[in-house]
Amino acid sequence: MTTLNWPSRSRSLKRPTDPAAPLPALLTTLAALLLCAAPYVSRLPWWASLLFAALLAYRAALGLGRFPALPALTQTLLSLLVVAAAGWGFNQTYDTLLGRDGGTAILVVLTSLKALETRSGRDVQALGLLGFFLTVTHFFYVQDTLTAVHALLSMLALSAGVSLLERPKSLTGLPTFGLSKAGLLAAFGPLRSAGVLLLQALPLAAALFVLFPRPDSPLWQMPVSGKGQSASGLSDSVNPGSISSLALSDEVAFRAQFEGQAPPPSNLYWRGPVMEFFDGETWRLGRERRALPDVQALGPVQNYTLTAEPSQNTWVLALDAPASLPSGTAITQNLQVIKPSRIGSRTLFKLSAATAYRYGLNADSFWLERNLQLPDRSNPRIRELAKTWLNLPPVERVKAGLNVFAAGSFAYTLNPPTLPSVNGMDAFVFETKRGFCEHFASSFAIMMRSAGVPARVVTGYQGAEPNSGYLIVRQANAHAWTEVWLAGQGWVRVDPTATVSPDRIERGVSSLRGAPGLASGNPGWLGGLSLRLDALQNLWNTWVIGYDGAQQRQLFAKLGLGELGDWKLTVFGMLAIGLAFVPMLLRRRPPQEPLSAAYALLARRLSLPRAPQEPASTYAARAAERYPQHAEHIETLIGEYQMLRYGPQPTDEQIRAFAAQVRELKVKA
Repeated sequence: MTTLNWPSRSRSLKRPTDPAAPLPALLTTLAALLLCAAPYVSRLPWWASLLFAALLAYRAALGLGRFPALPALTQTLLSLLVVAAAGWGFNQTYDTLLGRDGGTAILVVLTSLKALETRSGRDVQALGLLGFFLTVTHFFYVQDTLTAVHALLSMLALSAGVSLLERPKSLTGLPTFGLSKAGLLAAFGPLRSAGVLLLQALPLAAALFVLFPRPDSPLWQMPVSGKGQSASGLSDSVNPGSISSLALSDEVAFRAQFEGQAPPPSNLYWRGPVMEFFDGETWRLGRERRALPDVQALGPVQNYTLTAEPSQNTWVLALDAPASLPSGTAITQNLQVIKPSRIGSRTLFKLSAATAYRYGLNADSFWLERNLQLPDRSNPRIRELAKTWLNLPPVERVKAGLNVFAAGSFAYTLNPPTLPSVNGMDAFVFETKRGFCEHFASSFAIMMRSAGVPARVVTGYQGAEPNSGYLIVRQANAHAWTEVWLAGQGWVRVDPTATVSPDRIERGVSSLRGAPGLASGNPGWLGGLSLRLDALQNLWNTWVIGYDGAQQRQLFAKLGLGELGDWKLTVFGMLAIGLAFVPMLLRRRPPQEPLSAAYALLARRLSLPRAPQEPASTYAARAAERYPQHAEHIETLIGEYQMLRYGPQPTDEQIRAFAAQVRELKVKA
């Protein structure tokens, strides 16, 4: 019989401290955390990113023996100092630490502090779980396909790091990688194992995603915090140069997908802020008046889905004129669709529009009068010109204003001359005659107000870029036009830009590609690749980001389950999810690991079944009572089992020796 050198029985029943984590598992998990946190480099203060990387690098150097370990008290004081300094820094950076930005910043720093104190395998497991949380937080900012790919790679790396905890003790050193088959297996073996686990989880994850009952609107919204959060795209004011600066950007503002054929480019006016107040130089947003406007559709109503990119603004750029509203939005008297909170993440809206419409026939006289006001002594030459039209009918006054641009050798350009701060529109109309859409819309509105026709400036986007069945609207499509009020017609859109540059309206911003200073897009194969990637992004937006209760019901209807009520769909979804677990429950139980198999053999040799969850010490007492003449030998065997199970990681040789002793055991009652 093999003799084992075991500690005393009193020590064998005492659980020792956890063994140190294997170095490959620690280093791989630290590297995976760097991958997880990489997108935060552009979101966190520079010092926070540097602190995170420095603490992880220091912990890796400790593991490799490059630096001596700090005393426990020194490390505790260092951690407290880091927490205090980071807290002060975050308080100076963010308005609150309870919002998205402050909360995720704290998580990043705490993760690095956890890495600093990581010692055992359990610490590595906790560090891996923190990495998973860190990965999920990226979706608070961006929900695009690149973020999803990054999340999958991060989870793969984290799973590989944690899986290295299960390597045999004889392989816990750093492997030597080479180009041989064995070297490649050593390098990519953990990644392969982690990939298999993720692939096995995908079917269940897909079933949960598709079948789990979904509400039609979000249950909560993530509060966005942080000083210096800036809005992108349109603003709540317009002056010369404010729109033309957006034409330099190819950044996507939103995407739209129509049910059926999309409207022609000349009808693609995406309505944004409506400017009613003019101080002589700048047009500003009118007062928000929430009420159902009197809109009459004069043609077919088209349904579409609009996917807005984050803008930090509250207005939804609906196609003119909105015929229905998505939940969680409102509409003002001047046809602005707005949200109660800022659009801080990619958001889908289901809308409908009537591109032929009549609106504002019974407009409030107070606001009509307000849309005639002009500052005293501003732009006197335009006002003098417009006064000569006062004896004409209102429709003829509008035509006279457009004729000024048609017959005056005006040019549509992104690089207009700088205008004086006083009477700038006078200088544009009578001297420079070169401008962008905001120049024409602003000067025309001044003409109309001076001629007694209520007018205002509307900003938004005009046109779109078709791509694989949907439309891309970029910041370069930003536009400004004018609305005038005519008796018997209501508010009528008049776009003076169309008089000077009709191609801009008929063909969209693409007609200006190549103009000096204009965003030129991506020519050739690079442009084609960009559009294909954008089409993939649009599919992701529609079927993942925008997968709500309505889409779920639509999908079930295609599967022949459309007649089921909501509660029946809920029951069906829960049953389907339950069935997804059946294969895992019915699959063959894996063979027992050697130590458990030896312990089970001991129970059979003693002919004394163990109760579920029965402690080994209790079982030893029962066995000794049944076989008093073998009590000492039985207690010694079970004590050895406890040491193997709860002590330092046993070697294969020790487990085989224990199993041999069990097989040699012979007892008599």
